[in-house]
Amino acid sequence: KNMIKNIVLDWHGVLDLVSPMTLRKRFIGIFLQLLIKAKFAEAWHVLRFSFDIYNTIINDYAAGKITPESFWTQVADALGQALASQFRDAMMEVQVNRQLFEYLQNHSDRYNFFILSDCPIDKKTVIQKHLTNILNFQSIYFSCDYQATKREYKLFQIFLANEKLDPTQTLFIDDSHRNIKIAKTFNIRAYLYKTNQSPSQLEHLLQAS
Repeated sequence: KNMIKNIVLDWHGVLDLVSPMTLRKRFIGIFLQLLIKAKFAEAWHVLRFSFDIYNTIINDYAAGKITPESFWTQVADALGQALASQFRDAMMEVQVNRQLFEYLQNHSDRYNFFILSDCPIDKKTVIQKHLTNILNFQSIYFSCDYQATKREYKLFQIFLANEKLDPTQTLFIDDSHRNIKIAKTFNIRAYLYKTNQSPSQLEHLLQAS
């Protein structure tokens, strides 16, 4: 059995405690507020912009194919400026998973670390402020830099081609079932991470490698 040499981490819900599920709950709260007020068109737009389904505009925003300004203008046009601001505040929040970072730091002599994450341009700018000196990543792949998301498979293809890693020596950690399945199609070893789980739960997995 090949030893794990490379650990590839998702950002949202793994290195960041603000997970897609966290955002989904917030967006559902906004959605319900609008339904109570009988603002059905606005409620529908909340679902459309909430990243539950990667429709064209969401995918293009995450892949850097449209500017953040264009995306947020469309959100404001659909929801109004006040709701768009709530949306944006939720999207831009970062809560660094310090426990996981510290755990990885303690293993930094054994592994090469990478980030592979769907991330729009404006969120990338926020994240970069939190990455300084936290952990030495070999490379960071944000979807907005490659015009491709993980859901399209293409970001994985770009990552493997650029880094020339052996997939069987590479562990991908993500909180999305869908992304885990995609990683496995490239023969990458994958682990479904539950946000807020103890990092020590990874120990058995790494020792077994």
